[in-house]
Amino acid sequence: MSRTKPPTYGALPWRIGNNGSLEVLLIHRPAHGDWSIPKGKADPGETGRECAEREVREETGLRCRVGAELPSISYEDSKRRIKTIRYWAAAAGSGRFTPNDEVDAVRWLSLPDALRAVTEPRDRPAIIALGSRLQSELGIRPAPKREKMLLLVRGAEMTKRDGWNPAAGARPLAPAGEQAARSLASLGAMFAFERIVSAPSVRCAETVAGLARRESLKVELSEHLTGGNLAATLELVARARGTGTVLCTHEDVMAGILAHLIQRDRTVLTKRFRVRKGSAWVLTGDRTRYRSAYYLPLSPADLSTPADISIPADLRAAV
Repeated sequence: MSRTKPPTYGALPWRIGNNGSLEVLLIHRPAHGDWSIPKGKADPGETGRECAEREVREETGLRCRVGAELPSISYEDSKRRIKTIRYWAAAAGSGRFTPNDEVDAVRWLSLPDALRAVTEPRDRPAIIALGSRLQSELGIRPAPKREKMLLLVRGAEMTKRDGWNPAAGARPLAPAGEQAARSLASLGAMFAFERIVSAPSVRCAETVAGLARRESLKVELSEHLTGGNLAATLELVARARGTGTVLCTHEDVMAGILAHLIQRDRTVLTKRFRVRKGSAWVLTGDRTRYRSAYYLPLSPADLSTPADISIPADLRAAV
């Protein structure tokens, strides 16, 4: 039986950089060897917000004003313990960082750079949510320049068949799927998209519809993203090199694309190989090859429990 651990509370410090765009602060913890968001356990009698503010001050030296709450995380760790992390936005104030045993370095990064640099994929939704919120409420530019990359997306979760009335029309996305689609749409503030291609299924088309509307793009439907013809799928991927392209497809197709890129482009995956519903892989590189890829959870269901995908037998060796 799983045991519940005391919650952890943290805050993501932000400021406006010299170029007028948003920057966030990540910390490096030598004991864990990771880049992460400042966080820790509450002292007796301390609220979550108070703990988050204190942890930022102790770990970074900054006095920050804690504001809106960001997406929280609840997951089961390797020891089957339920862990919960709550995050807030924190406007950076005065202070100076001094290296210590717990945190030996800090980095101010643009949002796209922070998404790449943070070690745990589960921290990325908080970074995305901060950028989206500050842009909508304060008009702050989330990124100095929108970058071009390939975004591989798996279709988001749909409403269960037993909870859907066919007379009401096409089966819609489930609430978790709708949230994944909204998170995906918000990426348009950080990345430049020129083309959105989807498998013909309703699941996939609806997942990218919000992003397409935001970017004033048409969703192109392609049978090459349904599976069964990996060569044709890989041709789509090859043509996308050096451009801002979204490909929304299914689990086995994503697994085949990533396995091929690991072999052909020597693409480095920054975390374990997985493709949950509503998740994405962000691939960066140029017109010759995709150099690296990082995993981006978009659905709250993807933050709940760790689970690796089942890779087809003929692809396991490549992965």
